[in-house]
Order: sequence, then C-alpha cells, then structure tokens
Amino acid sequence: GERAYQQALAYAAERRQGRAVNGEKGTASPIIEHADVRRMLLTMKAYVEGMRALCYANAQAIDLAAHHPDEATREANQKLADLLTPLSKAWSTDRGVEVASLGVQVHGGMGYIEETGAAQHYRDARIAPIYEGTNGIQALDLVGRKLPYDGGAFVKGWIAGLREEAEQLDNERLDDLRDALLDAIGVLEEATDWLFAHAAEPNEILAGASPYLHLMAQVAAGSYLARGAAAADRLLSEGEGDADFLAARIVVARFFMTQLLPLVRGLLPAVTAGSSDLFALSESQLAN
Repeated sequence: GERAYQQALAYAAERRQGRAVNGEKGTASPIIEHADVRRMLLTMKAYVEGMRALCYANAQAIDLAAHHPDEATREANQKLADLLTPLSKAWSTDRGVEVASLGVQVHGGMGYIEETGAAQHYRDARIAPIYEGTNGIQALDLVGRKLPYDGGAFVKGWIAGLREEAEQLDNERLDDLRDALLDAIGVLEEATDWLFAHAAEPNEILAGASPYLHLMAQVAAGSYLARGAAAADRLLSEGEGDADFLAARIVVARFFMTQLLPLVRGLLPAVTAGSSDLFALSESQLAN
C-alpha cells in the first residue's frame, strides 16, 4: 500500500489532464489539483497510516507480552496481542488491496497496463488476504476465540479504554476527531453486545464475523491515529518537532475520522443480520 501510494502521488504531480477549478485558462492542470484525485490520495495515505499504527500497536503488545518484568502486564499484553493479530492480518491486507487498487485508478488507463507498474502493486497485494489464513479464518478466530477471553470482560474493557482515551481529546482543535471517534466506538459497542447476546447461536456469530472484524479494526486504527494526532497537536503547541509533518498527521487523522471511520455504521447491519439469508438458497438456487 505504501509503495502504491508513493507511486500514485508522484504520477499525480506530473500527469496533466483537465483544468482545475483555479487553473489557468487554456492549460491542463496536474491531476493532483483535482478534488477527486486528492480524495483518492488522502484515502490511500490515511489507510496506510492506519494500518501502520495498528500493526505497531500489535507489535508493542507482542514485545511487552514477551519481555515486561511484571507477570500480570505480560498476561494482559498477550491477550491484547491475540486480539489485535487477526485485525492486523485481515484488515490490513484487505485495505492494502484497496489502496493498491486506488493507485491503479489514480493512474487511469495507464495504471491498467504494465508500463507504469501500478498493476503489479495490485497483484502483489492481492495474494496477502489469502496468505494470511485466509482472512475469513482470521474473522472466525476473532469472534470464536478472542472475544470470549475472560467471559468477554477483556474485549469490553479494551473498548472501554478506547472510549476513555477518545474522551480525553478535549481541546477544540480536535473536537471533530473526538466526536466521530466516539460515535464509531458506540457502533463497535453495539455490535459487540449483539454478538455476546447471540453467543449460543454459532451460525449467527459466524455469519457476521468478517464485517465485525472490519468494524473493530477500523475503530482501532482510528483510535491509534487519534492518539497520534493528539501527540502531534501537543508538540505543535509546544513549538517542537517538524511542524509540516505534525500538521499533516492531524489532517490525515481528521480525514480518516470524518470520511473513512463513518463507514462502520454501514457494517453494523451486516454484523447483526444473522445467518438466515446465507443458508436460504439451495445449491441449485445459487446456480440460477
């Protein structure tokens, strides 16, 4: 995803097509000046940074589970690592495919042929959701093995921690991030409660496993990006660090929170739909 983004960004800066809103009459503008191309590039960047943040959080939990001197801390981080691993594997590889596909789109027709190499990034990314288990197995692992830890107390405590941290984004510069994140966390709580309420009905749980994994991972990535945005805001207010880099971190987190994180509301009905429609058709009906 990162490589696809870098290449799409470079291509968008040099490829000229159409005239941007403020472009000079009679000239073609670099496509990076068009709003929809910016939307695609920011989507790619936001997902790459979200994937990276999620995987770093996962890696930190693995390290603390192995090396922290306190036994209770090691045990808690082992559970966190177990919870985050299917998210890192499945959500990140699926988003990697999406990012690589957007890279082809930014290139237009040139992205679909071998000359640019954009299609190669897509092919390279496409195998990852299969290599990882496949991703459907990661979702089954999440709902079947990880959610039941401590009778559900662990995952509910983890979600409560995300909510508590989001509520601490209490300055007006980050209000829009906080509000969007709290709304998404509420959706995650609702989906999680539904799964626990139907714990005695395996097919109902398994039917919603994949959309639930994507819902949870999208919220987790948003939470970690919000953490980074809060750190960037603090450094900016203290006059420390690279101001351009820090300001970009806040903008990317805001884009994720306001334009990508709300997608979780569309996943909730898929989590709670149950399995009846999945098994309503016979094999012959599926072929019709």
